This record gives sequence, structure tokens and C-alpha cells, in this order.
Amino acid sequence: MIMGLLHHDVTLLNFDDVYPRQPELSDCADEWVELADITEANMFCAHKALTEISRRLSTRTGRGITFIGNGNYHYVTYLLLGEITRPFTLVLFDNHTDAKPANDMSGLLSCGSWVAEAAASLPHLQQVVIVGVSAEPHVFPPHLQKKIILLPATSERQTVLSSIPTKDVYISIDKDVLHPAFAVTNWDHGNMQLRELIAALQMLVQRKNVLGIDICGELPVTPAEVWCHAGQLRRNEQTNLAILKTVLHA
Repeated sequence: MIMGLLHHDVTLLNFDDVYPRQPELSDCADEWVELADITEANMFCAHKALTEISRRLSTRTGRGITFIGNGNYHYVTYLLLGEITRPFTLVLFDNHTDAKPANDMSGLLSCGSWVAEAAASLPHLQQVVIVGVSAEPHVFPPHLQKKIILLPATSERQTVLSSIPTKDVYISIDKDVLHPAFAVTNWDHGNMQLRELIAALQMLVQRKNVLGIDICGELPVTPAEVWCHAGQLRRNEQTNLAILKTVLHA
């Protein structure tokens, strides 16, 4: 049985101009997808915007590692999961469940509801394993409770592995799962150590077929703010590079 990351290409999604400020990471990119001009896409994504994002994603040549931008656009993972055509498990490293019911936001996909939408509507998604949640640990619809497993950031690697019922996995990482010493985002942070995340990723790549990986959790800053956030932006880039090196060489 083949194990490992199936595709090694690197795609950067440009929603918010964060990656041009990460030159080392930008040099690793095989492809860029320009999305900054799409309106009604920040945090809450209208149907028209989602359709256009999906169209542009469909033109990319790679399906390996995708850097999404800041966490407001994490719902893009829903579109990436929708491309998968065989049974798989989503392993999500996140400080939030991203599985709130849509309630009165009918027609909108959000960074806080995309996991619930994916679990309810994607036929090939068999299980969701969320590692590292410390914020809103039980906020997801009751009918999805059996399909969503929550694990603490300190979970043993074997515990994570035994929670995955499929040989194929997709990995999504929001850097807000990490302690602020390792990343700075525009959301509240968990306490996972970078070494814990790296060890978990190594285990998953070595023991499972990894269909794809995405990473979000950048710090959005305006051009005028770049100078005062230079250290934080560099911290995020170093963590992105550590994640990238891990999954490419595990």
C-alpha cells in the first residue's frame, strides 16, 4: 500500500496579499491563484463569490499543498474537499471547530460553518477529526456528533491515528491552533507547540495516504502596517516553512 503525500506541488492563494510578504515561502510556490478581486468573500462567502473561487481553483494544475491566507478564508477547504472522489477523513488542526450551524445565514458559507457543511453534504467525507480545539469545544449540530471527533492538542499520535477510519486523509491546518510563540493570527490561539504539530504531520504522512494539505492562519496587515508587524510576519513564514519541509520530507 502506497503511503505518503500523493502530490508535492505548492499553490498559494492570493486573497489578501500576505504571501508576497513571505519571500522564502513565495519562492517555494509552483503556482499562484489570484483571488483578491473577489468581493463578498471575507469571513462570509456569498454563493456568487464561492462559485467564482471554485472556478478559479479548478484551473490550477496541482492538488498538493495549498496556502490559503488568513483564517477568514478557511472555508476554501470545503471546496478543496469537494474535489475528492474516494472515501477519506478530514484531519483538522484548529483552535475552533468551524462547525457552527448556519442558522440564519442561509446561502452563505463561512469560516465558522464550513466543517458542518462539509460533514453534512460531502458524500466521500467519512469522518472529521479536529485536533487542538480549546475555543467553543462543543459547538456543532447534534446530528453531526458521531461524525466529528474532538481531540486535545496534547493527544498521543496513536490516539489521532486510531480515530481515522480510512486509509486516505486530507489535512487542514489553521495556525491559530498553535501557541502565539509560533504564529500570530487574527483569531484567538490555542496552546499547541510547533513540535507537537510537526510530529503529528510526520506520523500522518508516514502512515496514511495524504490526498492534500492546506494551511491558513496568516496575519492580515495593510501596507502601512507591515513595518510594525515584520517580526510577526516572519514568525508565520518560518512556521509555514517548517510545515512545508515536514510534509514534503516526512
